[in-house]
Amino acid sequence: MKVPRALGALALAGTLSLAGAQGASASGEGITEFEIYSVNGTMTLTCDPEGGTHPYAKEACAEIDGARGDIAAVPRLPGYGCLDEWDPVLIGVTGRWRGQEVLFSSFESNRGCAAIRHGHIFW
Repeated sequence: MKVPRALGALALAGTLSLAGAQGASASGEGITEFEIYSVNGTMTLTCDPEGGTHPYAKEACAEIDGARGDIAAVPRLPGYGCLDEWDPVLIGVTGRWRGQEVLFSSFESNRGCAAIRHGHIFW
Protein backbone atom coordinates (compact mmCIF):
# COMPACT_ATOMS: atom_id res chain seq x y z
CA MET A 1 0.00 0.00 0.00
CA LYS A 2 1.34 3.44 -0.89
CA VAL A 3 0.78 6.00 1.86
CA PRO A 4 2.38 9.47 1.55
CA ARG A 5 4.50 10.35 4.58
CA ALA A 6 2.47 13.53 5.18
CA LEU A 7 -0.57 11.37 5.91
CA GLY A 8 1.04 9.55 8.82
CA ALA A 9 -0.44 11.90 11.41
CA LEU A 10 -3.88 11.61 9.84
CA ALA A 11 -3.65 7.81 9.81
CA LEU A 12 -2.93 7.75 13.54
CA ALA A 13 -6.12 9.66 14.19
CA GLY A 14 -8.23 7.27 12.10
CA THR A 15 -11.01 8.50 9.87
CA LEU A 16 -11.91 11.99 10.96
CA SER A 17 -14.39 14.49 9.75
CA LEU A 18 -14.36 17.41 12.10
CA ALA A 19 -15.81 20.51 10.54
CA GLY A 20 -16.34 23.17 13.12
CA ALA A 21 -14.89 21.31 16.07
CA GLN A 22 -13.53 24.61 17.28
CA GLY A 23 -15.33 27.92 17.06
CA ALA A 24 -14.30 30.40 14.41
CA SER A 25 -12.36 33.40 15.53
CA ALA A 26 -13.61 36.80 14.47
CA SER A 27 -10.43 37.41 12.48
CA GLY A 28 -10.49 34.03 10.69
CA GLU A 29 -14.15 33.63 9.73
CA GLY A 30 -13.59 34.13 6.01
CA ILE A 31 -10.55 31.86 5.71
CA THR A 32 -11.07 28.87 3.44
CA GLU A 33 -7.84 27.03 2.68
CA PHE A 34 -6.84 23.40 2.59
CA GLU A 35 -3.93 21.04 2.21
CA ILE A 36 -5.17 18.00 0.29
CA TYR A 37 -3.36 14.67 0.35
CA SER A 38 -4.53 12.69 -2.66
CA VAL A 39 -3.30 9.67 -4.55
CA ASN A 40 -1.66 12.11 -6.97
CA GLY A 41 0.30 13.95 -4.27
CA THR A 42 -0.20 16.98 -2.07
CA MET A 43 -2.21 19.96 -3.35
CA THR A 44 -3.21 23.30 -1.91
CA LEU A 45 -6.69 24.72 -2.31
CA THR A 46 -7.90 28.19 -1.44
CA CYS A 47 -11.41 29.48 -1.95
CA ASP A 48 -12.80 33.02 -2.27
CA PRO A 49 -11.17 33.36 -4.79
CA GLU A 50 -10.40 29.84 -5.96
CA GLY A 51 -6.75 29.01 -6.35
CA GLY A 52 -3.77 27.03 -5.16
CA THR A 53 -2.30 24.03 -6.95
CA HIS A 54 -5.57 22.08 -7.14
CA PRO A 55 -6.52 21.39 -10.78
CA TYR A 56 -10.28 21.71 -10.12
CA ALA A 57 -10.27 24.50 -7.54
CA LYS A 58 -13.59 26.05 -8.59
CA GLU A 59 -15.47 22.74 -8.48
CA ALA A 60 -13.84 21.55 -5.25
CA CYS A 61 -14.56 24.86 -3.47
CA ALA A 62 -18.21 24.74 -4.56
CA GLU A 63 -18.54 21.14 -3.32
CA ILE A 64 -16.92 21.88 0.04
CA ASP A 65 -19.09 24.97 0.46
CA GLY A 66 -22.21 22.94 -0.42
CA ALA A 67 -21.24 20.40 2.26
CA ARG A 68 -20.63 23.21 4.80
CA GLY A 69 -17.00 22.17 5.19
CA ASP A 70 -17.77 18.49 5.89
CA ILE A 71 -15.55 16.59 3.44
CA ALA A 72 -17.32 13.30 4.21
CA ALA A 73 -20.60 14.87 3.05
CA VAL A 74 -19.28 15.91 -0.39
CA PRO A 75 -21.11 13.68 -2.87
CA ARG A 76 -19.33 11.36 -5.28
CA LEU A 77 -18.89 12.44 -8.88
CA PRO A 78 -22.02 11.57 -10.87
CA GLY A 79 -21.65 9.10 -13.72
CA TYR A 80 -18.60 7.34 -12.27
CA GLY A 81 -18.47 3.96 -10.57
CA CYS A 82 -15.85 2.24 -8.46
CA LEU A 83 -14.19 -0.96 -9.61
CA ASP A 84 -14.22 -3.85 -7.16
CA GLU A 85 -10.45 -3.83 -6.76
CA TRP A 86 -8.61 -3.92 -3.43
CA ASP A 87 -5.47 -1.76 -3.53
CA PRO A 88 -6.12 0.57 -0.56
CA VAL A 89 -4.92 4.16 -0.43
CA LEU A 90 -5.12 6.85 2.22
CA ILE A 91 -6.44 10.33 1.42
CA GLY A 92 -6.85 13.36 3.66
CA VAL A 93 -7.59 17.05 4.09
CA THR A 94 -6.45 19.54 6.68
CA GLY A 95 -7.39 23.19 6.73
CA ARG A 96 -10.02 25.77 7.55
CA TRP A 97 -13.47 26.37 6.11
CA ARG A 98 -14.89 29.79 7.00
CA GLY A 99 -12.67 29.87 10.07
CA GLN A 100 -13.58 26.37 11.28
CA GLU A 101 -10.99 23.60 11.51
CA VAL A 102 -11.40 20.78 8.99
CA LEU A 103 -9.66 17.41 9.42
CA PHE A 104 -10.55 14.42 7.27
CA SER A 105 -8.83 11.16 6.39
CA SER A 106 -10.09 7.99 4.82
CA PHE A 107 -8.78 4.69 3.52
CA GLU A 108 -10.33 4.04 0.11
CA SER A 109 -10.35 0.70 -1.71
CA ASN A 110 -8.27 1.93 -4.66
CA ARG A 111 -6.97 5.05 -6.46
CA GLY A 112 -9.99 5.41 -8.74
CA CYS A 113 -12.52 5.20 -5.92
CA ALA A 114 -10.48 7.65 -3.85
CA ALA A 115 -10.64 10.16 -6.70
CA ILE A 116 -14.41 10.04 -7.25
CA ARG A 117 -15.95 9.36 -3.81
CA HIS A 118 -15.64 12.97 -2.66
CA GLY A 119 -16.42 15.06 -5.73
CA HIS A 120 -13.45 16.84 -7.26
CA ILE A 121 -11.53 17.20 -4.00
CA PHE A 122 -9.03 14.37 -4.48
CA TRP A 123 -8.45 14.65 -8.24
